[in-house]
Amino acid sequence: MRLFPTLVSLLLLFSLSGCPMPPEHAVTLDHPAPASLALPEDDLRLLNWNIYKQLDNPQWQHEFGGLINDYRPQLITLQETNLPSVLLPPLTSEHGYVFAPNLVLNKRTLSGVMTAATIAPSDQLSLLSDVKEPISNTPKVALITEYQLAPSGQVLLVANIHAINFVSNQDFATQVSALERRLAKHQGPMILSGDFNTWSPARLKLLAAATSRLGLQPVSFSQDERTRFFGSPLDHIFHSTDLAVVPGSAKVFDDTDSSDHQPMMVGFRYQAQGFADAEIGSKLDAIPLQTVE
Repeated sequence: MRLFPTLVSLLLLFSLSGCPMPPEHAVTLDHPAPASLALPEDDLRLLNWNIYKQLDNPQWQHEFGGLINDYRPQLITLQETNLPSVLLPPLTSEHGYVFAPNLVLNKRTLSGVMTAATIAPSDQLSLLSDVKEPISNTPKVALITEYQLAPSGQVLLVANIHAINFVSNQDFATQVSALERRLAKHQGPMILSGDFNTWSPARLKLLAAATSRLGLQPVSFSQDERTRFFGSPLDHIFHSTDLAVVPGSAKVFDDTDSSDHQPMMVGFRYQAQGFADAEIGSKLDAIPLQTVE
């Protein structure tokens, strides 16, 4: 499976193309957004996708353009996004973005996570993991952005993560805990999405415990075609209880081929009194919340 190459394949790849390097410190790069002042509260759509460094691939551009045209998401969270380090290209004509790299692929190209929106964020922060992937010795990254909602004026926090992969459960917990501590400071609506690399029940339990402490609920999918490894889904979207999932809006698209992950879409409606997820209960709900040593 492309997502989990063997150790031999990794060593061969690095020997042929040069080992990627971590950035010197956590940074964010920006492409300006249109002049919209706030995100809508009544129909806020989010697209999440690990795009396998396919930003320049015509097939990915075609599939991505189709989703944008059909669903018009105001928020987009992408993982494994490759960008030139000097001239930042637009993503769409309607979205600006913030990009947080965790890999320096070469002198001209960075890779990391990207959060795009139809408005500019009011704040942004990149969090490089303290733990690093073996062999490449590179961290993973989480990107936090904040946006104004209208008409309430509430501040929406969006966290976009690509979680650590080829490490122990304890190292995985270290990255998740660091992000949890930062998110716990926010008072207001929140979305957490990304590729969590939850390829084992132990990792799912750790993630379920962290999101439960934050008061976040998982978005569930009636036709759940999310990418799995060892039977466990890798990609998730979580939301605070003041964001209602619009019934029928949670979708996983299984007709894309440009990446080894499937894109996910969901719509939210902000309501201040809290809300239980309108979709079918998530499989995460059935997993006991506990800490894995």
